[in-house]
Amino acid sequence: MGTVVDFRSGRSGLGAMDDDGLTHVELTWVEKKIESWIRFGSVAQEKVLDRHRRIVSFRPGAVFAFVRWAANDFGTIISRVDIVRVVGEGEAHQTLPFVRPGGDILLRSEGWPKVER
Repeated sequence: MGTVVDFRSGRSGLGAMDDDGLTHVELTWVEKKIESWIRFGSVAQEKVLDRHRRIVSFRPGAVFAFVRWAANDFGTIISRVDIVRVVGEGEAHQTLPFVRPGGDILLRSEGWPKVER
């Protein structure tokens, strides 16, 4: 049986995913509207939710780059990259949208010219 996870509220239907020691990142891809992807990092696990969303998971100590981009009819509304170190259980961490439970944010950059590099 699969786990239902609501990443926006931080609550999971069965709670199993949050207790596995991994950090989970929800990725969404709606062409030219909402695009989020992993630029680098070693994915430990991947789960496809539907044709537009999937969850990738990382082990403690891993470092990954999480890129988020969104646009509306008038152009880009957000472009951002976060370099995140996955924390172990009980370690202090910062919260980040679509990342559960969060991580140690090593670098944050906003604006497409910077993110594109």
